[in-house]
Amino acid sequence: MKRLAFPVLALLAACSGTRALQVSKNVPYTTLEQTVQPGSSTREQVRAALGDSTSIRFDSGNEVWMYSYPAAAGTQGEYVILFGGDGVVRKVRSGEVYRVKK
Repeated sequence: MKRLAFPVLALLAACSGTRALQVSKNVPYTTLEQTVQPGSSTREQVRAALGDSTSIRFDSGNEVWMYSYPAAAGTQGEYVILFGGDGVVRKVRSGEVYRVKK
């Protein structure tokens, strides 16, 4: 078993960084709010209205899409959409992304 552990870990490490995340698409907050309705909006409707952005798909069938929006004082906000396995929006979350100045 120990002989197999190193090759498996090496393979996982090699595969872990092979796909870069797509940059989140910048969309006005009001457009996001009007377009995405938990319980009724579908993936197809959101994609048609907002276009593709960063997405993560889980084995459970759930999927998370992330968009950014211009926020106060020149910062960026983050808008996260959770789709259920049936393709319908379950939850949304939004907030400003804070950056630490060096």
